[in-house]
Parts: sequence; structure tokens; C-alpha cells
Amino acid sequence: MSDRPYRLDDQVGHLLRRAYQRASSQLASRIRTYDLTPVQHATLVRLWELGPLSQNQLGRVVAMPPANIHSLVRRLEARGLIRRDPSDKDKRLLTVSLTDDGKKLAEELIPLDTASTEAALKMLNQAERDALYAILRKLA
Repeated sequence: MSDRPYRLDDQVGHLLRRAYQRASSQLASRIRTYDLTPVQHATLVRLWELGPLSQNQLGRVVAMPPANIHSLVRRLEARGLIRRDPSDKDKRLLTVSLTDDGKKLAEELIPLDTASTEAALKMLNQAERDALYAILRKLA
């Protein structure tokens, strides 16, 4: 136990939340005109990266509970950005994939995400960036 008095500013969760808020606001401001949330953006880009996935797999790769990914998929499907089709391997299973419009949008979003990351990390040198990524990957 530390002899230092408790301070919220010394708590890892608080610092991570503040860093997340700063980084996600960078992205949110850039994708606002697309009427997307950061998690909808992540869903489109994950499907672009990985190809068709089951809804369960998709929820895992965007870190969303099953109930939440279901409603998110419905909203993106209603916008014509994704579709659900029977799996080639298991006809009981539906796979989620990008439509042509969804693929085009994902490809437009990627440079915006890259610029958001660059803006969020602009005060760090390369060694600090590398260390930050290494630590975050350990914590994730």
C-alpha cells in the first residue's frame, strides 16, 4: 500500500477514460457528417478488414455484448451498409458482411481514422507511441 494519499488523477481507469475520450472525440468529429458513431465505424472497418463474420464474432472483434451488436447490425442493415446472409458452412448461422455501399464508406473512413489517431498522438514521439501501443495491447 502506498503512503501517498488517494488522488483520482493517479487511477489508471480514470486516466484511460480521459485518454479514450480525447482520442474518440477526434474520430467522432471527423465522422459526424456520416451520421455514424465510433462503434458503428469500428463495425464497418472490422468487416472491411476481416470479411464476413457471424454476428457473435463481430460483437467480439468490436468489443460489444451480443444484445448491443444485434441492434447495431439492424441499424447498419437498415442503412444499406451491411447485409446478413446464410453461412456457407452452417445454414443455421447468418454471416454479416459489407454491401458495396458499406465497403465504399469503410474505405472513406479509414483515412479519417488514421488522421484522428495522428491528432490524438501528436504530442508523443515515436518511442513514446511504440511504448503506449505495447502497454495498451498488454492491458487489452
